[in-house]
Formats: sequence, structure tokens, C-alpha cells
Amino acid sequence: MRFLAPLAVFLLTPALYAQWSDDAAVNTAVVTRSGDQAIPKSAATADGGRWVAWFDNSAGSYQVYAQRYDSQGQEMLAPGGILVSGNPQSTSLVDWDLIAAANGDAVMVFTDTRSGGDLDVYAYRIASDGSFLWGANGVTLSTNADFEADPMAAEAANGDIVVVWDFFGAAPSIRMQRLTAGGSPLLVPGGKVIVTENGAAPGFARVIPGNGNGVIVSWIRDISFFTSNKHLRAQAFDASGNPTWAQPTAIHDAYNLPSAYSPQLLTDGSGGAVLCWHASNPARNFLFDAFVQHLDASGLELFPHGGVVLSSAIGMNHLDPQAAYNPTTGDIIAFWSEKDGNQNQSGWFAQSVSAAGLLQWGTSGEQILPVDGATKYLSSVAPLADGAVGVLGWAPGGGFGADNIIATRVDAAGTQVWGAPVDIKTTLSNQSTRLSLSIDSDDRAVVFWEDARNGSDDIYAQDLLADGSLGTDYLQVDVTDISLAAGGTATLSFDAGMAHAGETYVVLGSNTGTVPGIDARGLHLDLNDGRYFRLTLTSSSHPLFSAFRGQLDSQGRATAQVIFPAGTHPALAGNVLGHACAVLDAGGLGLLASETESFTLLP
Repeated sequence: MRFLAPLAVFLLTPALYAQWSDDAAVNTAVVTRSGDQAIPKSAATADGGRWVAWFDNSAGSYQVYAQRYDSQGQEMLAPGGILVSGNPQSTSLVDWDLIAAANGDAVMVFTDTRSGGDLDVYAYRIASDGSFLWGANGVTLSTNADFEADPMAAEAANGDIVVVWDFFGAAPSIRMQRLTAGGSPLLVPGGKVIVTENGAAPGFARVIPGNGNGVIVSWIRDISFFTSNKHLRAQAFDASGNPTWAQPTAIHDAYNLPSAYSPQLLTDGSGGAVLCWHASNPARNFLFDAFVQHLDASGLELFPHGGVVLSSAIGMNHLDPQAAYNPTTGDIIAFWSEKDGNQNQSGWFAQSVSAAGLLQWGTSGEQILPVDGATKYLSSVAPLADGAVGVLGWAPGGGFGADNIIATRVDAAGTQVWGAPVDIKTTLSNQSTRLSLSIDSDDRAVVFWEDARNGSDDIYAQDLLADGSLGTDYLQVDVTDISLAAGGTATLSFDAGMAHAGETYVVLGSNTGTVPGIDARGLHLDLNDGRYFRLTLTSSSHPLFSAFRGQLDSQGRATAQVIFPAGTHPALAGNVLGHACAVLDAGGLGLLASETESFTLLP
């Protein structure tokens, strides 16, 4: 390949792939077809990618579609997603689930009416290339004449997929099916009954991995009537679907949880569970309290029975809490909507609960947004470093259909790392309450949501980096400075995304700044021409450089190094070396240019 041609040879064509937007007013459009696209679900994969799936009414009835993104927001399947299921569907959608298996496959569980007018339960497994691993019509988990709803899934430690759902027949129950990675059912046809009680209709089952190859399931005891005993319970089940705790653990039984409400269930990574919920307290004139509880692998409550109350603020409702668990410290960080007694004004608050069950941010938590007339909706929360990221759909002006989305990052002390919430979406629309958030191993968060900016509901997305910025983050450097006397190495980590797997990359540098940079045919490198730029361009095999040219791996990634032996010429001290990376096609034309990352040379 001719690297000695004109300096901009690597920049001769515009980018060929979409990527995560860096503009909160634009965002990334997942699908913008006619009709409603509804209830998006998403999950991060181990390689930094994302699955997203949704119900799509563009054909006149709801169908299930899915899309996979690589780490940089490049679509890996057909634009607009692939059709997962076009089978008949009810016009009234119920909840459903999508998880990413350990190998990167997407597992989706949902209900439809393909076998009659009532809802039955089906499961699909889709490979990264979009192939249907469990057949074109998935695996039938239950088909009968009874109403079934809200299937949820978890991957057990041995790779089995465990699905639970609500069954509302003559004897209401929670049912379970366990599938091998190949999609073969392991329990009885129609699902094994794991929860049933005379005179009660259990519902809102949730499932997470448990101890060994088992799972933990939570549910509401009885949702049959407004006045029924809506208590929160949990039980662990082994690989045969048999309970492993002597009795279900009564998480909350002092008074009823709200109707049509599903508490949160999280794994603690050690075979136990974290639960988060709210309930109206008769001792506080039926104002709502928010709670968390931690169970160990044996079902023992690690906090006082009934859970830890997140806030004791007088005269206020604490609603819709969502929590993130830190397995290193055992801390639980929860966000909730703080509302006055009439629920006319609202704020956004957060609290940290220690492994010992102690409130760490005061008795009322930390205020993120004040209680005022700006409407605050449901939070989505995920752990990040020693703290958490919270994402909120809200209407700053308080009006319907005028929603934005914001996010904040808090550390272990409750400090907002970015100083204040940052904008995720600034184009006013409705439906910003249906958010799906995930964070990958590189601390990149991605939010998916319904958005009616174009009229009917579409699906949009936005990524959010650990520093609070939006958009792609192709290049990272692991040092801020290097001592010339002592010597040192700067490691450059480049991630172009899977769409560029196997393509040629070039690392270039500059010691003369980033402005105005180099432009050609719609692409830009934040590097100025100069002696160091020409050295990186023409002498990639120089002893200073390692892997400054090469092919990206199967994930579209590469690692390069700048190596300074001890005693390198001291006159270089004070130089700021910036580096950027370009991806080339087979003809040597540019496909992608990264941002610039810099470090300083010290004496």
C-alpha cells in the first residue's frame, strides 16, 4: 500500500457507516417507519455492541423486529432491523423481554395470538449475523386457551435459558420453562407451575441467575383485585424447577404494593438478589415509600425485614425507584421520583445504601433535580465505576408531549461527576418514559426509547460516555504524560466497530496541535502537518512506534504503542503528542477517522 502519496490519501472518501450521534437534538434513528414502533428492549453484548428489539406496527399489525449495533453504533443487520416474528398479535401489548446471552446471541421472549385469540408464549434466539438459531418461528413455550402475559428470561450459569411468565387460567400461577442453548425444552410442556396459591393470582414474575445453575424468581402474591394482598415474594429454583429455599422469602408483606406495578429484581453476582420497589404507607397517610432489600444466595434478608426506606422526607411521595448494585462494595444506588402529596410537583433524587443497610447520603438522599412543576417520569439506572448513571425522561416545561431525556452520573459519595445532568435528547416529543438502558464493559451507556418527533412513535437511541459526552469514542490513550528521563510507553486502544473488522488501519500523530487539522472529502483529522506527522506517516517502523499499521481484529479493534526509552532526548520535553487513527479500504481510501488523544512529554 502506498502511504507516501499525498498526505490526505487516507481521507479520500466519506464515511460509509452510521455511528452513534454526538448531537442531543438529532440522536440515532433506529427505525422511523410509518405506524407505531413500541416498547423497545435492549441489551449490551460482551464485545461492546447492543441488541435492540421492538414491536412494529408499520404493516398494520404489531410485528417484532430486531437490530444489532456494534460498539460504535454501526448497524450490523439490515437497515430498519430484521423481522423476527410477523405472527398475529394482540392490539393490546403486554410486557416482554430481551437478553444478550454470554456468546452475544439475542434471546427474545414474547406473547402473540398465532394459536388463537388468547396470548401464548414464544422464545427466539438470534445470532449476531441475524440467523434464527431456534427456527423461523422460534420455540413454543406454552399454547392453550388461557391468557398468559409478561414473559421474562435469564441465562443460567450453564448457558440454559430460563423463562417465567404469568398464567391466568382456572388456577392462576407462575410458570417456568428451561431451554438448552439449542432451544430444547427441559421442563414439562406448557411450562412447570412454580408458584400457585388457592384464591390468589400471582403476577409480575421476574427472573435472574441464581446460585449454581439455578435462578431466583420474584412475584406479586395476588393481583386479582384492587384490594388483594399484593405482597412481594421471592424464591430460588434449581435446574429442575424445584424450589431450593425452604419457604418463599416475604420481601414486603406489611401492606399492599400498588396495582399493575412490577418491582425491580437484580442479581448481586454471588447467587443472591437485590429488589427495589415502592408502596403506599398507611402510617404516612398512604404516601409512597421507596425500598431496597438484599437477599443472599440462601434467601436470607441482609437488611431489616421489609427493606430499607430510601428517604424519610416528610410529606413527600417517593415513587418508581430503580437501583444499581455494585458487587465490589455491596452498595446499592437508587434513583426515584420525589413528588408532593398531590403528585402535582416532582423532583429527582438518589440514595446509596451500604452493604450493611445504612443510608449513606442522608435521610432524604441527594437532590438531582428540585421538586417543581417540571414533570419527571421513570428513571433507568445502571452501575458505573464506584457509582451509577441515572437516565430520566422529563418535561422541563411540564407539558404533555414536550419530553426531553437527561442523564447524570453519581460517584460513591453522591457527587454528580458531570456537575449537573447532561442532555440526552433535546428534541421535544412524547413517550420518553419508555427507556431501555444498558452499560457495557467499556463504560459506554446506550439509551433506546420511543419517540414521536415524526408524528407516530419511532425508536431512537443515544450513547453516553463515562465523561458525560455523546457520540463515538474510537481512540483511548492510557497515559497523560511520559517522563523522557525515566522512559515510558503510551498505549493507544482503537475501536472502529465490527463493521470495519479486518480492514487496514493507520495511526498518525502531530506535535503541532489539532487546529485547523486536515480535511479532505468530508472527513477530518484533528492533527496538523509537521515533522512528527510526517514521521508517523512515512516511518511507521521507527523504533518509537509499535503496530502503527495493521489490520483490525474481528471486533474492529487494534492496539498501538509509542515507546520512549529512558534518557530520550530531553529537548523534546514540553511537546504535546496527539494521535489519531484512520481506517482504509482495500484501495487505500479512507473510511473512518478517529478523534485525537494526546499526552505530554516531561523532562
